[in-house]
Order: sequence, then structure tokens, then C-alpha cells
Amino acid sequence: MLYDLFICHASEDKDNFVRPLAELLQKENVEVWYDEFSLKLGDSIRRSIDKGLSQSRFGVVVISPSFLQKEWTQYELDGLTEKEISGKEKVILPIWHDIEYKEVLQYSPSLANKKAALSKNGLQKIVKEIMGVIHPQGSPLVSARDMLIDWGVKPPVVTDEYWIDVIEASNRANSFGGTIPENSIWGRWSFPIPPKDRDAKNWGERLAWTAMQMSWTDKADSIPISPLTDPIELLDFIYKESGLYETCLTFPNFTAEYAPQLTIRGFEGDFEEVFEKEYLISLTEGRKRRGENSNYGSALTVDKQSPECESSWALRHEYFGYYTPKQVAYEYFNGGMFGPQVSPFESFEHLIWLFSNKCKWLPERIHKCLKEGMIESSNWIWGELGGSDKGGNWKTNGFLADKLYSFSRNKKEFSWTKKMIDDCKNRIKHAKEELDLNESVDDLFDIFVSTEMPEKWIKNRKKINKNRK
Repeated sequence: MLYDLFICHASEDKDNFVRPLAELLQKENVEVWYDEFSLKLGDSIRRSIDKGLSQSRFGVVVISPSFLQKEWTQYELDGLTEKEISGKEKVILPIWHDIEYKEVLQYSPSLANKKAALSKNGLQKIVKEIMGVIHPQGSPLVSARDMLIDWGVKPPVVTDEYWIDVIEASNRANSFGGTIPENSIWGRWSFPIPPKDRDAKNWGERLAWTAMQMSWTDKADSIPISPLTDPIELLDFIYKESGLYETCLTFPNFTAEYAPQLTIRGFEGDFEEVFEKEYLISLTEGRKRRGENSNYGSALTVDKQSPECESSWALRHEYFGYYTPKQVAYEYFNGGMFGPQVSPFESFEHLIWLFSNKCKWLPERIHKCLKEGMIESSNWIWGELGGSDKGGNWKTNGFLADKLYSFSRNKKEFSWTKKMIDDCKNRIKHAKEELDLNESVDDLFDIFVSTEMPEKWIKNRKKINKNRK
């Protein structure tokens, strides 16, 4: 915790001046080290004061007749003076309270030489003078900090290194689009942030939204939040993260990609109205194209006609927009082609999840479609020849993929071998642990074998090889 101000004062001045001053400063979102706010029962007074002195940007020194007679106040003032000398920047902000210039001069000529605020001018004017120093007008960081506080976020003072991370993150590229930029990008659960603008308020708004987005993207990865997350848990995450609910409402199409389970009727929570609106717009456009015999998206549908809606809204459609199960499953777990990454897991994890009880919250017709689509897919294999190198250091890792390619190039019938089984069971074990599934490896393997996915993969591969020839 860092502070904007340390208030150095005599206890005799608390009731009639210092406490009201500290309370007014707090209302201005100023982090104040003030003994009544900052000291807790059992704290070492000297150590707490040293910490407050070292972690405060400025020191307000309330100079009064009582102040001049105290030992502690001299100790605190010495600390602030040393900090100002070593840092070569203004630290001490003096306030003269019921005292005259000649008394201060007699006590400390250097202190008397500093321009001071006068308590006789009133607390409001003193606070305004202090704010003019610690929160200069036109500061994007101050604007960002105040906006975060309004959103219920408690950020550190603007000199904290936290703000360096925020500024760097505000320059990240979007995680969506046709190309991957060389500079760093936002990850999952990121949305467009306000544009760059040198106006302090607008620039500060960009930084504030950056700070909030940093928080919820980090949490989305650590939980993790994905298309596999139970809708109740997912909505709880959205509602609790500052600014995320409002952002999801502003960008419903992005929300539909990150959280496809919320597009299922009955699972939308507070997003039902905005999702239905976007779906109906997509449905109107899709039916128009379909009526015009457009070829748009026809390669992705079961009837080779244009789909009735965009694939991100297919789960709201009675017939999934006429998309093939393979396309519905791809959209659900991977999002759009040029959209952001939506899941931290590999295709094989998605497949095994569909075999488990963890997905029982899915409506039966949607579970059936997703399962069928994943079974039709050919990107679930792993190893050097597969779609990913996920797995571990078991000796047979990638052996199944290698054999599948061999079977696709000859006329031999597929049959399981001990090494292939070992490879597959180890990969299932990896998925089971990553997804925290209750089923046994053997049970999941039996389900996998019953789908005949290896045989279907070989058949599909032979078809590709024939077309290439």
C-alpha cells in the first residue's frame, strides 16, 4: 500500500483541524497516512510512522504552536526533510495553523521560506491547494485512478509501478483479426478498449479500462473461465469483475464467442435481451441471403445452402442455423476464424469433457450436436504429427498419431496395439487431470473406442489423400 500524503501534526490539533482535513482529502480519493486511519491495535508507532513516511509521496506538515513543542513532530519532519533532500523534489507541503510567520522563522528558517497554506482560509481552500500539487490537472493517470475508484476498484497511488504495467498493457494489440502482430496482444476475455487520445480524460479512461481488463483476463486464465464452465459460475464471474458486465453488454458478439454457453436459451442471465436482439438481426440477414440463393457459408451447412444465422448464434436456432455438427462444435470451442481464442484447452480435452459428467448441464440436443461434431473432427490427435504436442513424457507419446497416418496410406484394417492403447490412455489421463474429471481413465477410454474416432480419422484422411492425387 502506498500513500499520497503523510500528515505530520500535533495531537492537540486533531479535533479542530487535522481530522476534518484528512476526511475531506479521503473524499477526494486521496490515500492519506493519518494515525487514526492507519494505525491498528498493537502497531509499533515508530515503525508505522517510518513506513508511512517512506511510502508517501508528500508530507503535509501542520505547523502550529503545539507542533513546535513536540518531539514526535520533529522526528517526522526530519524524515520528510531528508526525503525531500535525497529526492531533490518537493515533498513537504506546510500548513500554518494558528501561527505567525515570525514564530515559524524562529523555529526553522528553511520551513518559513516555503509557501504555506493558511488554516484561516478554510479547509476547502486548503484541500484545493493540496489537490493542485498532488493531482495536477491534465494527468491521465489521475483521471484513470479516479475512474477506477468510481467502479469500485482500489488502485495504488499513481507513482506505483502498477501503472507502468497498465500503460504497457494499454498498447497491446487486439487478440482478434486476420494477422498476429509482433507486439504483445491481449488474451482471452479481452475486449476493445477506448482509443488513444491525448486529452487527459479520454486517455485516462483508456488506462482505467486497461487496468480493469488486466484484472479480469488474468482471473479468467487462472480459474479458468472457458466454454466448459458451468453457466452459473460463468455469470458469477462476469457480475463480480468491475466493468466486465457492462463491457459484455456493449460487445455482445464478443461475449457470445467467449461464453457460447450463455447463448443457449435459458442460460443467458441478464444477457437474454441483448442476445436475442443480435440473434434476430443475424437471423433476418441469414434468411435474406438464403432466399436469394447466396453461396455465403454454404460449405458449412448440412443442406449446402447459406446458413440462417451467424455460427456464433447457432445454439439459439432450432436447427443450429443448418450448420453441420462439426461447424457448431468448432464455433463453440474455438470461436470464429478471426476471433479471439476462447478456450485454454486443446481439442482432445474438449472431446473428453463431452464424454464426462462435467458437461451434464448442457441440454441434451446441444450435447448430442457438439459430441457428434467433435467425433467428425480430425484435429483431436496429438504428438509431433498431430494438431498439438499436448501430453507428457510417456514413452509412447504420439504413437497413435503415427500409426493412424500409416493406416491412412495402406489398405490394412485399423486395430489397436498395446503401444497405441498406452499412448491413448496416458493422453486421457492428462485430460482427466487437467479438467478434474471424476470418471476413470479406463471408462473414458472405452467411450473413446466406442466412437470409432481413429477409424473415422483414417477414412477421412484417405479421402483427402485421394483428392490430392
